[in-house]
Amino acid sequence: MGACSSSPEVAEQIKISRQLDAGLAAEAKADKKKIKLLFLGAGESGKSTIFKQMKVIYGKQFSASERRQNLPTIYTNVIENMHILIRFARRVELIDAIEAKDSLALIEKLDIYEGITEEAGTAIRNVWLDPGMQKVWARRNETQVSESVQYFFNKIDLLKRPGYLPDKDDMLYCRYRTSGIVTEQYAIDGTTFEMFDVGGQRNERRKWIHCFENVTGVIFVAALSEYNQVLYEDNTVNRMDEAIDLFEEICNNTYFSRSSIMIFLNKRDLFQEKIKTYDIVDWFPAYKGEKNDYDAGVKFFLAKFLARNKSSTTRQIYHHVTCATDTRNIQVVFNACKDIIMRDNLRNSGLLSDDAMML
Repeated sequence: MGACSSSPEVAEQIKISRQLDAGLAAEAKADKKKIKLLFLGAGESGKSTIFKQMKVIYGKQFSASERRQNLPTIYTNVIENMHILIRFARRVELIDAIEAKDSLALIEKLDIYEGITEEAGTAIRNVWLDPGMQKVWARRNETQVSESVQYFFNKIDLLKRPGYLPDKDDMLYCRYRTSGIVTEQYAIDGTTFEMFDVGGQRNERRKWIHCFENVTGVIFVAALSEYNQVLYEDNTVNRMDEAIDLFEEICNNTYFSRSSIMIFLNKRDLFQEKIKTYDIVDWFPAYKGEKNDYDAGVKFFLAKFLARNKSSTTRQIYHHVTCATDTRNIQVVFNACKDIIMRDNLRNSGLLSDDAMML
C-alpha cells in the first residue's frame, strides 16, 4: 500500500528530473554553439580597450550611469600620471626646467582620488604645456607613465568643468588595470559570441587557465609602440620582448591547438609618431630597415612574432595592425576576424571540409 501511495510522488520526481536533464542538455547544446573568444596580451597592450570597443560596436552604448562611474578613474589617471612625470623629472634633474612653479606645487599636493577642480585643472594644464614638462614627456619611455594619458592632458580644460561627463572616446581612453576575468556576451550575425578579457600583468596570468577550455579563438594584442619601454613589474625586461615571449607560450599551448589565433599589433598611431624620434635599431640591433620607416618597423616586429609559431607549416596565424581607440578600424578588423573564426569553428566541428575552406 505504501509503495502505491507514493507512486505519484515518485512519478513527479522523475518528471522534474527529466525536465532538469533536458534543460541541462539544451544549455550544453547552446553553449557548444557559442563562439568563445579570449583576449590575451601583456599589460598596457590596449587589449582591454579593444574589449570595450566590442561593447561600442555590438552591445549597448555606455549609459549615463556608466559614464559617471568612470569619472573618478579618469581623474585618477590624470593626477597619478602627472605625479609620475613630476617624480621622474626630479630623478633625471629636469624639475628646474619646469617654469610653472606654483602650479607644480599645487599638483604635488593633490590626492589621486580627490577629483579635479577648476583650480587643479588649470594647474595641470599649465604644467603640461610648460616646455620643461615637454622635455620630460620626451623621455617618457624611461618611466612607467601611460602614454595614452596625453589624450586627457590635452583636454584638461573640458575635464575640469563642473558637470563634465565622459563621452565614448573618453571611456575608451580611460585606463584601469584588469584584474581577474571580465566576460561579455553579444549576438553577432545570429551567433552568440562570448568574450573574455583577463589581466595582462604577470601576477594575473595564472588566472588565464580557467578560460582555456573549448576556446574558439584567441586575439593576442601587442603594443607596437612599446619597443623602447620596460615592464612595470621588471625594469630589466623590454616590453616588446615580453610580448613576443608570451605569444610563443600561447600560440604553442596545447589548449589552443584547435583555436583560431590572431595577432593585433596595436597602438599603430603611437608607434608611427614614436619612430620619428626613437630609432628601432637602438633597442633591436637586428633591425635592418630604414630609419623612421613605419612599414619596415611593422614588418620587422610581425616577423618576430610569427617566427615563434612552432607549427607554421600546419597552422596559420592571422594578423592585423590596429589602433584600439579607433572604433572604425576595430570594426573593420573584427569583421574580418569574425568570418575567419566562424569558418574555423565550422571546420573543427566537422561541418565544413578543408576543401570548402579553400573556396
